[in-house]
Amino acid sequence: MAKKRVFLDECCSDLGNIFPAKTHVYTAQSLGVTGEEDTRVIDEAVKRKCLIVTVNKDFVEYYRNHPRRKGKSGTYFYMLIFLMPSRQRKKQLRLALQTTRWDNIRRHDDLIRVSATGKTRYERLCHKECAARFPKDQTEWD
Repeated sequence: MAKKRVFLDECCSDLGNIFPAKTHVYTAQSLGVTGEEDTRVIDEAVKRKCLIVTVNKDFVEYYRNHPRRKGKSGTYFYMLIFLMPSRQRKKQLRLALQTTRWDNIRRHDDLIRVSATGKTRYERLCHKECAARFPKDQTEWD
């Protein structure tokens, strides 16, 4: 099994204790990107092959439309979990991780949005045929 690597954005750095002990948890400070532009932060996390956890809405569009996805040999990443505004971020993250299969992180690139109520929405960014396999109730809000 691949190493579990997680990058926690600056606003989420207190969520590191949710992950198993053997998980490599990086923060903006540990990667030296504190206060940097969102694009630089994401690029550094991608370079380190990390699952990204953020509450920053700007991360979502840049991640989804990353320049390295273009072209015939588009590159896929390792998942982004976007936590919508809530006072219960730990609960939101736990809900997202319950449905995450770590063995799939290296094969698929998913964008998971978690609402304040805990409802999750998935978007598969790597393979269209894989995206079609998600049940409709998992890909669309009620």
